[in-house]
Amino acid sequence: MSNVLVMTDTVACLPKELADKHGIKVVPASQITCDGKTYTEGVTISARQAYDIIKKDPDSFATAAITPGILLEEFSKLAKKHPSIFFVTISSGLSAVAQSANLAADLLKEEYPQSRVLAFDSKTCAGAEGMIALEMAKQAARGKGLDELAGLAAAMRKKTGGVLMLDTVGYTYRTGRMTKTEAIEAAKSNIKPVNRMSDAGIIEFATLVTDRLEGLKKMIEVVKKDAGTDALHFMVSHADAPDTAQLLVDLLKKEFKCLSMIVSDYSPVMGYSTGPGAIFVGFHPELNL
Repeated sequence: MSNVLVMTDTVACLPKELADKHGIKVVPASQITCDGKTYTEGVTISARQAYDIIKKDPDSFATAAITPGILLEEFSKLAKKHPSIFFVTISSGLSAVAQSANLAADLLKEEYPQSRVLAFDSKTCAGAEGMIALEMAKQAARGKGLDELAGLAAAMRKKTGGVLMLDTVGYTYRTGRMTKTEAIEAAKSNIKPVNRMSDAGIIEFATLVTDRLEGLKKMIEVVKKDAGTDALHFMVSHADAPDTAQLLVDLLKKEFKCLSMIVSDYSPVMGYSTGPGAIFVGFHPELNL
């Protein structure tokens, strides 16, 4: 049995059955509010329910990053059974989860001085983040300690990539990068941006397409360039677009030596600004950790 509990946030897009199988504790990356009600992702609202709301009334859907107080409460519960916690977070370039986790970890020491929480900034999100958390859980089960996991995760992070395609830019005004009018007008052109996760942990523009299949093929081109090998593990996450996800899975299996494949929902915490139809693929080669 592992001496270290591995945690991650919901943006890692890990299927519940997989997280449960490997003993990974998943906490919400954000609180979701809609029409005055607050929801917990994956507990009181499903991904499909969230995307239904986003499609019908995106402006009623809002998120607020998880606070240090909420994380401290969670850490305090877990510390009673798990003195060591390794928390794989969404990139600090995209969210304040890592910062909140570090603050909560410092506060935890006052109540449980023998406990230790190490928040690891994955510098990525979605399937790429989830794959790091999954591998660290496997390593923890093999007896690796907290500091060993930190070193292994840092090594894995360098080999893990992620590519994202939006089906529409109609929701990108939620990021503040363009006005709602500009986003809606741009969406009429059927523009579909293809982006990649940079080494700095931010979403970096790669190219534009106007056709979904063309976009999936462009995603594969980016994966090939970034991975440098054709033997890869994959995790595909989709924003209420299972057919698109299956199409990408089929293309990946055709173009690569697929070592493993996971398909999951793309967290609506990010999907509120990428919009329904978005698709993300995380990938890494075989690891010698």
